[in-house]
Amino acid sequence: MKNKIDNILLGILWLIAVTLGASFWFNTIFGFNIFSLQHWEYLSYLQAAKSPIDSKFYVSLVITIFVMLFGLYTIVRPKIRKIKLPKIHTTSNNAPIKSEKKDTPIDDASTLDILPAEMPIIPHQQPIPSVSVSRPPRLNIPTFNPTIHSTENGAMSLSHLSTTNLRPAQDYSEIKEIFSNAGYIVKQDPRINGIKTNLFAIGTNENLWIGAVGIKTTDLRGMIDKLSQVFSDTLDDIYININGFIIDAPDASTSEFQDILMFKNIEELKSYIQNVPNPAIPDDDDGNFDAYSQYIDTVINYIGKI
Repeated sequence: MKNKIDNILLGILWLIAVTLGASFWFNTIFGFNIFSLQHWEYLSYLQAAKSPIDSKFYVSLVITIFVMLFGLYTIVRPKIRKIKLPKIHTTSNNAPIKSEKKDTPIDDASTLDILPAEMPIIPHQQPIPSVSVSRPPRLNIPTFNPTIHSTENGAMSLSHLSTTNLRPAQDYSEIKEIFSNAGYIVKQDPRINGIKTNLFAIGTNENLWIGAVGIKTTDLRGMIDKLSQVFSDTLDDIYININGFIIDAPDASTSEFQDILMFKNIEELKSYIQNVPNPAIPDDDDGNFDAYSQYIDTVINYIGKI
């Protein structure tokens, strides 16, 4: 809608400019005032009496009308949105990875840390003198009792992971139904920054909804920033409004992001979305929403590869 108002204003400005230019030209060359009714009546009398009229007058009139119509067409003609996505060069997972760095000699690589069951064994390496960064405290322990420490460390690490990133994967189809019933178009959930979203939907007026369950607000902020960067790199003069929300965020009480919506459960989300349904597509959309939907599909396929 904003683009159409801009086109109307530009069209009016163009008509005024052409009219003023034509008035100056006809007044200077032919002494004819295009804003005077008496001059037009006098011209009609000359035409009726078949009096000779300078052919340059008619040529100038035709050129003026052509320039006016061509300018209006240039302003209001539909513009095709161009999506510029960089090419991604993928390699096979089985291809060997070559490192350009030379191997640094290590004093002692025979000591291994025994980790809990079902965890990979990581070789213990002595710190390289040229590197100033210290290694994690657990790897600096020379010896320990595998029976006691493996049990304690395993319980500690697993309990920590279970409360942060290793939440059980769920479908959360109820969230998608809430947005579908509100008139939004639900898309495939992409994985952004290694985190899979639980809701990815679009609405009219270039609105985008992205939501997740049980992640931190800082993680969602990173996902929104990455989407914004892709939009700014691939779109010209088009702004997409991104709305983000989280259900059961672990840092909800300490979050600093005022633009991220936070809900305790799905029922709160449902009550909120019922009050902000998606507006219907306007009759004069001219296929803009379909182009927007296709663009989002392209972004979903692209952003999962970077």
